[in-house]
Amino acid sequence: MNSEVRTFRVIVRGEFRDLSEAQRDRLRAELDQHDLLTSGYPESGSLSYDAELRPFTVRCQVVQPADRPDQEATDTGTLVAIELLERAELGYDRLRTSATCLEDVKVNRPKARR
Repeated sequence: MNSEVRTFRVIVRGEFRDLSEAQRDRLRAELDQHDLLTSGYPESGSLSYDAELRPFTVRCQVVQPADRPDQEATDTGTLVAIELLERAELGYDRLRTSATCLEDVKVNRPKARR
């Protein structure tokens, strides 16, 4: 483990706002490309949503120096989500962000059977 950096998995949840009928049609046509179960955590962010076209999730990975506050990773993840949504010209509201540092996750390995 490299203690000079910390890697965060950031999840930003929100709701689409003021979608036009053309935007709704486009999102529905691309629905299979935005499934939560197949989305990863790219640095550029991945957008997931369902056919309801109200709630959405943006996932991304943020790597930052270990001496930076964890809140900075959360803020960076939020900015990634905003940039992704604005690039796609999608209105959004009610953003909520959470982040998990992978270096802090404890892995419980199964005990060997004898």
